[in-house]
Amino acid sequence: MEKELRTFRPPSAVGLGLPDGLVWPRYGGRSVGNLGPAVCEALDAPDVLLPGALAPLASGLIDDLYEGVRRVILLVMDGMGWMALHRVMGTGEDLAFHDLARNGRLVPLTTTFLSTTNSVLSTIFTAHPPAQHGLLAYELFLREWMMAVESIGFSSPWEPFANTLLKWGFDPEAFLPVPSLAQRLSSRGVVTVSVTHKSIATTPLSRMHFRGAKETRGYSYASDFWVSLRQVLSDYRRRRLFVSGYWSAVDTLAHKYGPGHITEEAEIRSISLLMKDILLNHLTAEDRKGTLLLMTADHGQIRTPAAETVVLTDHPDLRDLLWLPPVGEGRAPFFHVREGTYERALAYLKQHFGEQFVFLSRQQVLDAGLLGPGPIYNELQWRLGDIVGIATGNGAFARTAEDAKRLPGRHGSLTPEEMLVPLFAVRLDS
Repeated sequence: MEKELRTFRPPSAVGLGLPDGLVWPRYGGRSVGNLGPAVCEALDAPDVLLPGALAPLASGLIDDLYEGVRRVILLVMDGMGWMALHRVMGTGEDLAFHDLARNGRLVPLTTTFLSTTNSVLSTIFTAHPPAQHGLLAYELFLREWMMAVESIGFSSPWEPFANTLLKWGFDPEAFLPVPSLAQRLSSRGVVTVSVTHKSIATTPLSRMHFRGAKETRGYSYASDFWVSLRQVLSDYRRRRLFVSGYWSAVDTLAHKYGPGHITEEAEIRSISLLMKDILLNHLTAEDRKGTLLLMTADHGQIRTPAAETVVLTDHPDLRDLLWLPPVGEGRAPFFHVREGTYERALAYLKQHFGEQFVFLSRQQVLDAGLLGPGPIYNELQWRLGDIVGIATGNGAFARTAEDAKRLPGRHGSLTPEEMLVPLFAVRLDS
């Protein structure tokens, strides 16, 4: 399965110049974007999805586990990519991950493009691809607000999480043009509960994702996270239930120290230990009955040394061709060029950074299907920029030298380290 995901190329990729080794997002049934529809299928509610929604996971992956399911737990371990997980699983058979794989399934999936948290989670929790929901990257230019924002707290990138747009009347629940999974499932009597860190439980992004949810439970520490999941199963024991849990530490540590650092193994092992000792070992037979556990990641990470990072202030000629510093992601930057300078900007990018990036026009990205199937949301023509860079190695774009040094690990592009993610699927009553 992994080899097939690594080598697949659709006809739409011909002519883009993407080198071998990059991973194409598999929206047709082999990506995390198909998990939302799979949850609906498992809960016997596939008809709640609107036209344009992604398909469920491909037949034969996990659908034999759906019979009698009344509750689904979906855990998203931010940054715990396929390759990182297997590095840790190779250190010993004592991990709970081996038990999950033996008693259920462990399969590789791709994430979506861009391989970044807010976009991937938006796809999971709406069941629609980025081309339709429009939340493409961490930093976006929003023409309706005449500014670039960090699109978690929806504030200036220079002052993140300052609630800037909220103060100006921004309505998070009206931002995404597609409904949430919770809204659709509630129409069939399925209760949705999210368990996420209290620091982000009420951010605009969380409010977008969990429109229609019965409740959002904020936790403070690792023990609190796993106890909260256990408590939700108990509290809604007699209800059809979809509970999601989000854990960010693998990603946070990889950003700080770089993927492959000793803290990565320590954190993934701690997930295994606490999941088993606090959650799984304490579930009653009644809590296990009809319960399907899914665990995945939104993306992996790759090392991005400062020496391989492009610093915009070192390239004043490029800066003068843009009316906005690059946004999107450092590994997949969006370039908004000044009128009449497109060809000059593209030539500069290819000449100076063509060995580190492939540069595509906005239309090439959309036509190739990298953002998934349409109909394409109208705002993408402003949010995506005129030119999109796709890192092919360890490079990234940064606005300043300080930014270049700040993150030794990043994600957003199409390398296997970033794109391949695991999916565990196991019936807890088996």
